[in-house]
Amino acid sequence: MRRAQARASLDAMMHYKAGSITRRSGSIRPVAGDADAVATFARRQIMLAARDVVRNNAVAERAVQVLVNNIVGTGIEPKLISNNDGLRAGWPAVKRMLDSTVIDADGRSTLAGIQRMAVRAMVVDGEALVLFPDPLTNGQSFRVRVLEADYLDDRVQSRWAETGNDIYDGIEYGPDGRVVAYHIYDEHPGSAVWHQDWKGMTSSRVDASRVVHLYRSDRPGQRRGVSWFAPVLDDLVALADNDEAQLMRQKIAACFAAFWRTDKEPGASGVPTKLAPGLIQQIGSDDEVSFANPPDVTGYDDFARIHLRRVSGGLGITYEALTGDLTSVNFSSGRLGRIEMGQNVEAWQWSLVIPVLCNAIARELLRSWLREDPRSGLALKAASIGWTPPPPVIADPKTETQVSVQKIEAGLSSRPAEIRKLGYDPAEVDVEIRRDEEIRQSLAALKAPAVSAAKAEQDEEQKNE
Repeated sequence: MRRAQARASLDAMMHYKAGSITRRSGSIRPVAGDADAVATFARRQIMLAARDVVRNNAVAERAVQVLVNNIVGTGIEPKLISNNDGLRAGWPAVKRMLDSTVIDADGRSTLAGIQRMAVRAMVVDGEALVLFPDPLTNGQSFRVRVLEADYLDDRVQSRWAETGNDIYDGIEYGPDGRVVAYHIYDEHPGSAVWHQDWKGMTSSRVDASRVVHLYRSDRPGQRRGVSWFAPVLDDLVALADNDEAQLMRQKIAACFAAFWRTDKEPGASGVPTKLAPGLIQQIGSDDEVSFANPPDVTGYDDFARIHLRRVSGGLGITYEALTGDLTSVNFSSGRLGRIEMGQNVEAWQWSLVIPVLCNAIARELLRSWLREDPRSGLALKAASIGWTPPPPVIADPKTETQVSVQKIEAGLSSRPAEIRKLGYDPAEVDVEIRRDEEIRQSLAALKAPAVSAAKAEQDEEQKNE
């Protein structure tokens, strides 16, 4: 009775209908807990499920490609910001190194490839680890390695005996709550490579300054990430199951069959065993022919479109980008959709990838580059690296260019700012323009004597006439 009275009191005080869990909202699971408490037991299962769906579902793989291509594209380009002539003179060599596979610890990716790999792992798995070398053992060499979230030794929990710091899922926190170290497996625990010295179940403590933990924070205080596919996994699975069902319906619908009821034995004279085009067959008065009624194949487009829109909306991309289907949009509606998606992409670039991943790479790159320079302390303070995201897709280049020109002429924007919006480095553009002008002038100088000679010859001919 007390329990019933308490429930009645709660219902009386519940002025928001959303706060009452009824039969219609029975699927809602109101769980009290922070972001990591809610995801602790589900995070790994979601990650493995998302990997499986991306491996075997073309729509999921397409979604990953759209996200990675828009966030990173051909690479978020670095630019040295410094008034030091020596550093600026040495930057082209550093830039060539970043555009090569030398910086990859595995020797397979450039800086752009490392960015793409880390962002892809973050989207599918929910998080990624980027590891920098130990400067005490690697000297000046700058190497970067991208690791999957499986490398976090989540067996290491509670308190680290040597330091007294708290540890959660292999991440060590100092007294102020900041991350001070990561406990990382020496090898992938699920590696297919087995050898005598395999160390898949042993981990090492790595200082936090050498690790970038890339993930999207959806709630305050969140320590680890969850796959971006978590809200849409059910829709992707439902879509795949519907494809299988529709395929089976198509096969059944293609099975046009007839049933002949007769007293004669099967195969006897006058009783055909199969239908043929243009067949004329005489049957007896006691014979009866009936045809199968296969199911109609309808409703597939509507069902698929609804789920695809839910998938694209849950991932923050447009339906058209996910499917390539432009049949129901015009130029204006397509452009408006791209604007909304562009806002998501810019938010991911400037609030997540650039400050967390790219700036960490810039910091370690400058330290490695200037480690043996006696002026390194001064140079580090006088140097920084800026980042330019890839150029966005422009639906109408002529109109967009006119808008940029009008902003510059009206004083609402600067020319370098508009160039950076297109994904280019203003300094490099100016250098190319100057070089192009010099080439034009040199070609004009070479052409001038020939033109003068032709003009003189023409004048002489006119004089003689």
